Amino acid sequence: MNRQRLLHLDLKTVYSYGDQLLFELVRQSFNAWGGGDYFEVTRTSPFREAATSSFVDDVNENFDAVVIGGGGIFPRRNNATAASGWQWNITTDLLKRLRKPIIVFGAGNPAQFEPERHNQVFRKHINQTMSQSIFFGLRSSGAVDDMRAWLDDPASAPQLTMQPCPTTIGRVLLPRAVGAETLPDKRIGIQVGLEAAHVDSGLEPGAIFPQLRDLIAKLQADGWDVEFLGHKRADMKFFQEYGADLGLTGRALFGSTKMLFEGVRHYARLPIVLGARGHSQMIPFGLGNIPLSLSTNNKIRYFAQEIGHPEFLIDPWQGDFASAALTQINAAEAHRATLRTELAATQQRFVDTTTSNLSTIYERLTGDRVVADLVPYSDRELSLAQADYDDDYERRRLVEEGAAHAEPRDFARLFERLERDMGEIKAELTGARGALKPAGGHSGLTLPAGVRRRLRPLRRLRDRLVGT
Repeated sequence: MNRQRLLHLDLKTVYSYGDQLLFELVRQSFNAWGGGDYFEVTRTSPFREAATSSFVDDVNENFDAVVIGGGGIFPRRNNATAASGWQWNITTDLLKRLRKPIIVFGAGNPAQFEPERHNQVFRKHINQTMSQSIFFGLRSSGAVDDMRAWLDDPASAPQLTMQPCPTTIGRVLLPRAVGAETLPDKRIGIQVGLEAAHVDSGLEPGAIFPQLRDLIAKLQADGWDVEFLGHKRADMKFFQEYGADLGLTGRALFGSTKMLFEGVRHYARLPIVLGARGHSQMIPFGLGNIPLSLSTNNKIRYFAQEIGHPEFLIDPWQGDFASAALTQINAAEAHRATLRTELAATQQRFVDTTTSNLSTIYERLTGDRVVADLVPYSDRELSLAQADYDDDYERRRLVEEGAAHAEPRDFARLFERLERDMGEIKAELTGARGALKPAGGHSGLTLPAGVRRRLRPLRRLRDRLVGT
């Protein structure tokens, strides 16, 4: 057995529930395959943080590969980096110095390629990334087709393939969080995203809110128990304006690391969900429930097509939106048992795709072909995963907060203090080694893993300050 040590480039957040969950489930997918015998993903690093030479050296010396993804890491108007044209903040020159293979896992679809207006930085960088990848998995067949349009030579990229987002197999990865309780009849969750992309597509409050209010009122009059869900702060605008008037239950899934698995438990109790985000489709589907969606973008449309149910899409701009949505919701409820059985078979296909892809990744890294199943985390492992998420999120928050509030003239002083603190720790450990030798202690005393982990944010901040 040759366990591969992987570095996961991720985003630790509590302000977007889909992102909060999906990055954790990427790690669990690798660690669960074969019960942890083949992959070890225990260290993470923020992909939006500017990569440095020391970062590349660290990866080359200490890891077997780099995993990036999943999620919408490709070009967006406000979060693509100048270095790459997407969210991985590494220059092409530094990328070329990376000697360890890249694994893109369950990422979203890139922007549509327009020959006369394409992003030249992104095109150059993504072709370089593809050439250094042993696996490049996007979360729908439509996304794979979109990416091919950006490649200089699409035929030379056999590593480009479909890899479902791990949230779509949540019931397999997180059976303890899902539970086995009987789902109630006529219960539905509703989620509406209202970020710039949604509003620009025409889904703005003045147009959709009155129709959404009519839909919820009709559902309630027909005996439905309606719960309103928010993945981000902007999602709760409708609930703030109409929740009291409608007597709605509102559930904010953002704002706390504790929602990492609690959000799964909430979604598991909603047999039908009508949403406007990709993850308000994928998470319910992954828990065995029925995902209806407002058809606002390709990400949502691609997923409905991938699971074989384009009728789950509802056009939010049609004049009789409320009536059309009510008809689709009632149809889903009437055929709920049949649909759940069919969706479970589709989910098993996603599980089979995932395990096959993990086997391919392992073979490309080691030369050994292994067939293995996903073994869910134990209760203890879930507790450790939650604790690690809490700890890492807080460290990153403090580092970012410190960097954001530091004046330029304070950088040198802050760097010197960090150097001094690290030097003092090393001196204390050196002294401890010397004290242990006369007593027969082990002369090869090394830095404890816990101390190493606490020092990482200081090293990363030092790298950033040196670059500045």
